[in-house]
Amino acid sequence: MNVVLSPYHLTTKEPPAMAALLLAERVVTFIPSPLSGSDRESLGRAVTMSPGYLRFMDSWRWSTPLWESGVVCSAFRDTDASGDIHHVFGALANDDRFTPLRALLHEDLFDDEKRYLDAVSHDLLKGGPDPGVSLPMSAALDRFACRNSLMVMRAHPTSVAQRAEEKLCRRVVTIAIPGVVQADARRLMIYRKELHEPLSELREALSGAVRDLYRDSAEPLDRDSLAEIEHAARAYSMEFDALREDMASDAGDDEVRLIDATMTLSLTAAPVDAVLRSGLTAMRVLTGVPRKELSGRHQPESGVAALARRDALEGRSVITLVVKPLGRPNASKR
Repeated sequence: MNVVLSPYHLTTKEPPAMAALLLAERVVTFIPSPLSGSDRESLGRAVTMSPGYLRFMDSWRWSTPLWESGVVCSAFRDTDASGDIHHVFGALANDDRFTPLRALLHEDLFDDEKRYLDAVSHDLLKGGPDPGVSLPMSAALDRFACRNSLMVMRAHPTSVAQRAEEKLCRRVVTIAIPGVVQADARRLMIYRKELHEPLSELREALSGAVRDLYRDSAEPLDRDSLAEIEHAARAYSMEFDALREDMASDAGDDEVRLIDATMTLSLTAAPVDAVLRSGLTAMRVLTGVPRKELSGRHQPESGVAALARRDALEGRSVITLVVKPLGRPNASKR
């Protein structure tokens, strides 16, 4: 089970990141790199040029063991999401259908390397308050995932844009399982090793569902697939619960406090351009301006409903896994 994880979630260690790092076989994310390249010399120049970029890279230091073991990587089949990011920025800048979102963009973002590194690093460290950076990046990662038939990790919606996006999604199946919401990389690696067998079963069940949905996202999963997911979820949950006491007693004093919680995982299918479409909806809601006035000209609903019309991925869906922690977390005692 290979998943796509937003660098925002990895930076802030939000539930989608912790769920992905435990459950997925491989986690693909995007590393903002210097425009001149990602070789050692370019990276060295970047951290000198942009102190913010150095702080961003340092914020990922905790995940180093996961990178070194191959759990986390920045490419899938030798390609990363950089081309998708440039594609989305180009579409937003040049396609009249995205005119309402154009005011959010930094049109000169790629013109100056320091400006680019500063803007992206600052936004990642702050958790995405700048939609001119976070919105195109999220849309690009969905596009990257769709191209490669990968599942995207999502947080439970809280913002106006996220709720608008939720309305565009079709929920396929939801399971409730225990998971980790706070731990260091070493502890996550131990969980992955100790839960290898039930994790393999759960990964295979979810991967099969994702393959079926990418073949036809409009069709419901068959009963056998649903039963396989539910059985794997129960087996994993039993093993996780049996491991809880040993994990808590084994935690070191210098280790990040281990916290687990029950969480729901909802497998959904969304239009590949759902982030852009929900961004338009959010602007309309927040500004109080009707769609006709916001866009500057009337567009029939059918014309607005497919914002990726000129894209090779037009009409495709992206498969997501929405993570929502439930109830009170269980913190290990020191």
